[in-house]
Amino acid sequence: MIEESLKLPKLVIVESPTKAKTIARYLDGEYRVLSSRGHVRDLPKKELGVEIDKNFAPKFVTVKRAHIAKLRTLAKQADEILLATDHDREGEAIAYDLFEVLRKAAPKGTFFRRLVFNEITERAIQAALNQTEEIDTNKVEAQRTRRVLDRLVGYLASPLLSKALTGNKYEGLSAGRVQSVALRFISDREAEIEQFIAQEYWEIIALLRNGKPFSAKLVRKDGKKIKISTAAEAERIKEDLQRAQIVVETVTEKQRRVHPQPPFITSSLQQAASSNLGFSPRKTMRIAQQLYEGVTIAGENTGIITYMRTDSVRVSTAALSEARAYIKDQFDEQYLIKTARHYKNKRKAQDAHEAIRPTSLARSPQQIASFLSPDQLKLYKLIFARFLATQMTAAIYLQRKGVISADQYTLEVFGSNLLFDGFQKAFTQFAPETRKIDAKNKAEPLFPVWLKQGDSLLLEKVEAMQKFTEPPRRFTEAGLIRLLEKEGIGRPSTYASIVSTIQDRNYVVKEKGSLRPTLLGRVVADFLEEHIPETVAIAFTAHMEEDLDLIETGEMDRVTALKEFYEPFSRQIEKLNALLDQQKKPFQIFADSLCPNCNVPMELRYWKGAYFLGCSNYPQCKTTQNLPPSLDYRYAEKRVEVLSVLEKLDDAPQKDVICPNCGAQMTLQHGRYGRYLRCENSQCKQTLSVSTGVVCPNCGVGEIVEKYSPKRRQVFYGCNTYPACKFAMNDMPVKICPDCRQGVLVKKGDALKCSNKICG
Repeated sequence: MIEESLKLPKLVIVESPTKAKTIARYLDGEYRVLSSRGHVRDLPKKELGVEIDKNFAPKFVTVKRAHIAKLRTLAKQADEILLATDHDREGEAIAYDLFEVLRKAAPKGTFFRRLVFNEITERAIQAALNQTEEIDTNKVEAQRTRRVLDRLVGYLASPLLSKALTGNKYEGLSAGRVQSVALRFISDREAEIEQFIAQEYWEIIALLRNGKPFSAKLVRKDGKKIKISTAAEAERIKEDLQRAQIVVETVTEKQRRVHPQPPFITSSLQQAASSNLGFSPRKTMRIAQQLYEGVTIAGENTGIITYMRTDSVRVSTAALSEARAYIKDQFDEQYLIKTARHYKNKRKAQDAHEAIRPTSLARSPQQIASFLSPDQLKLYKLIFARFLATQMTAAIYLQRKGVISADQYTLEVFGSNLLFDGFQKAFTQFAPETRKIDAKNKAEPLFPVWLKQGDSLLLEKVEAMQKFTEPPRRFTEAGLIRLLEKEGIGRPSTYASIVSTIQDRNYVVKEKGSLRPTLLGRVVADFLEEHIPETVAIAFTAHMEEDLDLIETGEMDRVTALKEFYEPFSRQIEKLNALLDQQKKPFQIFADSLCPNCNVPMELRYWKGAYFLGCSNYPQCKTTQNLPPSLDYRYAEKRVEVLSVLEKLDDAPQKDVICPNCGAQMTLQHGRYGRYLRCENSQCKQTLSVSTGVVCPNCGVGEIVEKYSPKRRQVFYGCNTYPACKFAMNDMPVKICPDCRQGVLVKKGDALKCSNKICG
C-alpha cells in the first residue's frame, strides 16, 4: 500500500510488490521503493489500437488509473526517480511508460534514471546505484514492434479464423504470430505419426560362454552392417551361427570423459524442470520469478537466484570464484577443475544477463529448505547443482568393447562403468531427485571382463527377436521448447506462454506427458497454412524474430520490419475477407458418414467450444449430429473419420434402461460433454449419466458413472451420489476387486489391475 502522507526525495519503482519489498532491504531511508504492478500502458482491448497508415503507430491507453494517480502524487514530491524494472524488452517498455506517465507530474528538473541489475542482492543494487543508465529506447522499440505484430495477427486474423470455421467471427478461435507455428509443429508431427508405416526387422542375440555366460549382438555380415527383414532370413542366420566357429577378435577399452552442461538459460531450465520435475514451462517460470524477486528467509525477503529470462551462459568473475571456493571447501581437491570453465554463447544469444544461478552458494538447498515451498526447493536444488557442476571435473567412464567373429558374421558386446563421478557428485549431493539429467550416461550391461583376444567361445543359444520400426514421438513440452529455440521461434521470455497458450486454446492437450493436437488444433493449423500462411511459416517467423533483435541493437527501424510483415499478411487477409463476404466456404471438412435424410456427406462444424456434424447440403437440409469429445478422430486432408469412434462409444454397458420419470426407453446420446442417456419421449426431458454397472467401492451405495471434465477435457469416472461421495478415477472400472473389496479392477493392457494401491 502507498502511504500518501510519506514524502521522500527519491523513488525507486519496480514491477511487483515482492520485488519492491526485497530491494527495500538494501536501500537506506532516503529511498522509497514502489511497485507499478506490471504494465501501466497497453493497447486498447476493444479496437485494433494500431494506426497502420501512420507508420503503425500504437495507440496506448493508461491502465490501473487509480494506482497511477497515487504514483503521480508521490512523483510530485521526488527529486529523483529510479526505474528498476527488469532488464529485458518488457521491463524496458514498462520503465519507458512509467517515465511517460510520471514526467509531467514530477517537479521540473526531476532526475529520471534506469537502475539495472541481474540479481537482487545488496552488492548488485549498490553497483547499479553507482552506475545508473538511460532508458534503452532501442529495446523499447523492439518491444513495441513485437506488441504491434502480435496485435495485427490476433486482431485481424483471429475473427476471420472464427468466421470461416464457425460462421461467427466472435466465436473466440485464436491465431497468434508465434503460437501458430508451435501448433503447426505439433500438428505436422501428428500427421507423420498417422502416416507412418511400421517396417519389420529382426535382431539376433547370441548367448555365449567362456567360463561364464554372456550375451552379444549380431551387427555385421561380411564386414557390412546387417539388416534382417524377415523371419526366414533370421532362421537361416541362426542356423549359420550354430555351425560357426566363434572366436574373440579384439577386446578394447577406453576412458570416456563426460563434461558438465552449461549453467541454465531460460530454455534449458524449462526443459530440465519439465523432464526431471514434471513442471510445465509456465510453472517453472512462476517459481523462478518467486526465487528471483525474493522469498522470506529468517524474516527477510531475499532473492536467491539471478534473473530467470536469459539466453546467455555468461557467469560473473565473482560468481565463478565463489563456486570454485565452495567446491574446494565441500569436496575433495580432485573435484575442482584446474582453471575456471567458461561456456560460449550461441550465435544469436543476447548477453544482457548472466546465466541463471544462485545469488549466493552460502544458501545451500539444505540450509534454506525450511523457508521454501516443496516446489521452490525442487527448482532451487536443480539450479544450485547445475551451477556448481559447471566448475567441477568431468565424470569418467570406462568403456569396453568386444568384437567376436563367427565365420562371416560379427557380433559385439559392450559395457560401461563409472570410474569417477566428477561433476555428477553435485547432483548426488544437492539434487538427487534430478538424476534424469544424466540419463544419457546411464550404465550399460556389465562387460564380461574375462574375455581375451583369441578366446574360443561356446554358443549356448541364439535368439531372434522380431521388432518393428517406431513412428516419431510426440513432442513433450521440453522437446517443443528445444525445437522452438533451434528454429529461432520465440525468445526466452515467450517460450512458457507459447506452450501454455496452445493448451489453453484447446488446440493441444497434454497426454501422458506428450503434446497431442486436438481435432480443433489440426483444423486450425491446416486452415492457417492454406489461407494465412505467414502465421505458420517457420522461416518467416524466425526472420521476424531476427528483425526484432536488429531493432534492439539499432540496426533496423521499427517501420521497415512492420511493413515487411504486413504487406504479404494484409493481402492474405483481404483475400480471405472477400471469400467470406461472398458467402463462400473457404475451408470445409467432410466426415466419413452420410446425412440420414439426404445421403450427402456430413460436414464437420464448430460451435461454442465443441464440434458437431451438419449436412453439407445446408441450408436446404438442416440435419445435425452431436459429436462426443474424443482425441481418437482420425483427420487428414480435410477429411475426418468419426464412424469408428462413434461405433466404439455406442457400445454402452447397459441396455434397455427405462426412464425413471415416465417409463419410456432411454437412448444413448452424444453431447459436447460426452455420452449420456436421454428419454425418447419428446415430452419428457429426463437425462441420466451412462453407468458402468459397478457399485462404488467407497460408499457402497452409488454406482460409478461416466463424467466429463471440461477443464481437463477428458472423460473420468465417479460416484453418482456426488457430492455426498467424491470417489473418482481416470480408468474405466470393470468390477469390484474380489480380493480387497476396497478397489475396482481396471483394464491395463490385456490385464486387470486393482485401483487400490495397497492391493495392486
